[in-house]
Amino acid sequence: MELQWPLILFTVLVAWSAGLFGAQSLAALRGDGGRAQMPALVASVVLLAVGGIAVFFHLEHWERIFNGFGHLTSGITQELIAIVVFVAVTVAYFVMLRKSGDGTVPKWLAVCAVVIALVTSAVCAHSYTMAARPAWDSVLWILAVLGEACVLGPVTYQLLLTAFSTM
Repeated sequence: MELQWPLILFTVLVAWSAGLFGAQSLAALRGDGGRAQMPALVASVVLLAVGGIAVFFHLEHWERIFNGFGHLTSGITQELIAIVVFVAVTVAYFVMLRKSGDGTVPKWLAVCAVVIALVTSAVCAHSYTMAARPAWDSVLWILAVLGEACVLGPVTYQLLLTAFSTM
C-alpha cells in the first residue's frame, strides 16, 4: 500500500492542533500564559483548517465525502464527530477569552478543552487501526499520535508564549 500523504498530513495537523489546544488549556488551568492564549487558539484553528483541506486531496470525488458518514462505527464518522465537538469547544473558548479580556477562561472550560484535545487525537488515530492491516491494528499507533500531540502542542505553545511574553 502506498503512502497517502494527504491523510498523513491530516492526522499530523489534527494532532498538532489538538496538542496546542490542550497545552494552552493546561496553561489556563494553572493561570499562565494570558498574552499567548489568543495567538495559540488562532494557531490551533489554522492547523485544524489546513488539516481539513489536506484530507480533501485524498479524495478522488470529494463531493462524495458525505457518503462515508452514514455509520457511527465508521472511522470517518467518528473523526467528524470528534472534530465538530472540538470546534464547538474552541468556539466557546474563543468567546470566553474575548469576554475575559485578560486571557483567562473558566476552569471547567479548560478541563473540557484538555479532554476534547485528547479525545480528538485518539479518535483520529483509532480510525486507522483496522484488522485488515495487522501492522496498524495496535494501540501503539493511538499512543504514538497522542505522543505527537503531547510533544508538538506544548513546544508550539512554549514558542508562542516566549514570542508574546516579550511584546
